[in-house]
Amino acid sequence: MEAREKAVRFPANAVYDFAERTLLSAGAEESSAKLTARGLWFASVRGVDSHGVRLLPHYVKALQGGRVNANPSFTFEQTSPSTGRLDADHGFGHAAGIRAMHYAIDLAREAGSGHVVVFNSSHCGTMAYFAFEACREDMIGTAYTHATPKMRTPNATTKFFGTNPICLAAPMASEAPFCYDGSTTQLSANKIRVYGERGLELPPLCGADEEGRETRVPAEVVQLLPIGDYKGFGLAMIVDILCGLLSGMPVGDDISDMFNDPLSRKRLLGQFYSALRIDVFEDPERFKIRLQDLAERVRRQPRRDPNTPVQVPGDPEKVCQADREANGIPVGTKELAQLESVVKELGIEPLQVVD
Repeated sequence: MEAREKAVRFPANAVYDFAERTLLSAGAEESSAKLTARGLWFASVRGVDSHGVRLLPHYVKALQGGRVNANPSFTFEQTSPSTGRLDADHGFGHAAGIRAMHYAIDLAREAGSGHVVVFNSSHCGTMAYFAFEACREDMIGTAYTHATPKMRTPNATTKFFGTNPICLAAPMASEAPFCYDGSTTQLSANKIRVYGERGLELPPLCGADEEGRETRVPAEVVQLLPIGDYKGFGLAMIVDILCGLLSGMPVGDDISDMFNDPLSRKRLLGQFYSALRIDVFEDPERFKIRLQDLAERVRRQPRRDPNTPVQVPGDPEKVCQADREANGIPVGTKELAQLESVVKELGIEPLQVVD
């Protein structure tokens, strides 16, 4: 994001500890609190602020309102040698997703690949959080979720599908995994919200108003514009097929709204996670070396702007993570005020600023 608001930096580990303490104090059971806090930390430390610690106040309200089950009973059913279904019991999507990916990894160990659909789930944050788990086991991870209907349908005046992100992560030889993690719209709804909270104008071709007309004013955005027009729309529909139809959850414009629906209403979201063993196709070490070389060849291409590096997907997040682990995670003044309100309500210790 080009423009920046004034922010206060907090140690990265302190952000994780604070998120965990907050969720525990709000009533979440220990495992769900840990996995959800780690998911929020993961997003914030990588610079995906729209899915990071700024969502903590919303999650607390979702627990208090009954939307999120504080003590879910996650139930897994294996349906074939390589597939299964996980009932999230309306718990946090982060906790359900990590469990689902671990089941997918276990299935892949036996069958070569593993695929798990999650149902009765809720918002799960950034999808890279789950795909990275497969990379730890020399596997390729993929992760998908459908979302609040926000995307304008091509040649229509109304929205239908959500941002419906697609993620693939693969291990590399000498750095963190390659990772493409992107919504099928130019910006996610949460990132539009971040622009608005920070008083920033949107980039072109990101949002549209109630009538489907493009606008760069965050407060006017009712619909999000797909990447590549009908191509992004088509990708979003693919994600809904995997996450909604296979899981038995609502699809398209029947999906619940994250922020505008009552917090007593369950989200009924579906997600889809896969793990693919590299060694059933290629020697993993050779694969990782070749992927490393592929990325470096891309980065060495001549630059049009000498001051801007040529990057592969995931590079900006790696740069951001190195900075934030060393110098702390910045939290904007508006987000900080919301977090301080939660601190006061729950009676817990606040975040501590970097010296």
